[in-house]
Amino acid sequence: MFASVWMRYTPKKTVGQIIASGNHYVIAVKANQPKLLAYLRTQFEQMPPLSVDIQTEQCRDRCTQRTVSILDTMAGIEPHWLGVQRMIRVERAGTRANQPLSETMFYLSSLAVDAADFAQLIRSRVAD
Repeated sequence: MFASVWMRYTPKKTVGQIIASGNHYVIAVKANQPKLLAYLRTQFEQMPPLSVDIQTEQCRDRCTQRTVSILDTMAGIEPHWLGVQRMIRVERAGTRANQPLSETMFYLSSLAVDAADFAQLIRSRVAD
């Protein structure tokens, strides 16, 4: 079982408190961290993923394919991100109400699990 603390918008200083409390984190990296976001994009363009999970879901007026990829190279991550073990990319593509849908999100996590586990964790915490 995972003892996981989920926070979408967490400052770097809070990461130490999460780790110190014996929990783990999965943090969305957004545009308010432009250097980190650019670094993650570059890493996923240049390196083969450690693990990939692809899931397709169809319900009512939408069809979505989610591709979760992970990397474990942390050389370029600032040391303020304590405990980081994985870089995660989630690509969502499909249609919603007959309109095209395309989104890519990036995350950092202190968990060292595979793409299928991250897919389940992220999907259970984030509404599409």
